[in-house]
Amino acid sequence: MKQARGREIGLAVVLSSLAGYLDVVGFIVLGGQFVSFMSGNTTELSTFLGSGAATGAGSVAVLLGMFVVGVMLGAVAARFGDARTTVLTVTTALLVGTAAASSVVDPPIAVMIGLPSAMGAMNATFLRQGEVSIGLTYMTGALVKAGQQFVDAVAGGPRWLWLRSLSLWFALAVGGVLGALTHGLTGAVGAMWIGAGVLTVVTIATVTVRRRTGDFGRDSSVVRYREVQVLGESADPDAVS
Repeated sequence: MKQARGREIGLAVVLSSLAGYLDVVGFIVLGGQFVSFMSGNTTELSTFLGSGAATGAGSVAVLLGMFVVGVMLGAVAARFGDARTTVLTVTTALLVGTAAASSVVDPPIAVMIGLPSAMGAMNATFLRQGEVSIGLTYMTGALVKAGQQFVDAVAGGPRWLWLRSLSLWFALAVGGVLGALTHGLTGAVGAMWIGAGVLTVVTIATVTVRRRTGDFGRDSSVVRYREVQVLGESADPDAVS
């Protein structure tokens, strides 16, 4: 169980780093708009609407809408095969499509549609009892947990649990730095192809490891759990996503 949990945390750190990488690339390409930070986009949308800037509000609304579309795609993907690898495969396909489209059309157009969709889908990678157990593209919750868990550690609770939450934030930040550096060296199209290539490798590695350890297909009970919840029955709190 500890080894499985360690692999899960390691994958989450890698994906958080990639999310930070892609968010910064998108931020640069779109001139200051986010492809994964929907709280920030919501604030910006409200500001545009309140100040009567319809054009700006429209572009932010597209980002919000495409992120939700991506979330729904991830939720659908999680209902087929091995949920984790199916979600990663769909996310990889969206990234490859975005990179390919940016080679043909104006990169901001491809990024505005493709990257928020990919980021939304990625958030379905870690499911526990039918719900997202680890958020990959937003870190406010991770920082809150880290602060609370640090206080718990000082008070005699688990000593290092706070580092687990903090590592996700740190991975996102480091990935963002790498995204900015890569964009400066290769441009938007090259940076997105690199991100798509990295996620392809991560997806293949995840499939290989899950087959080798016997975890492949163990998280396919997401639909059954939601049905159980509707019926008012209790589910196993120790279920592994």
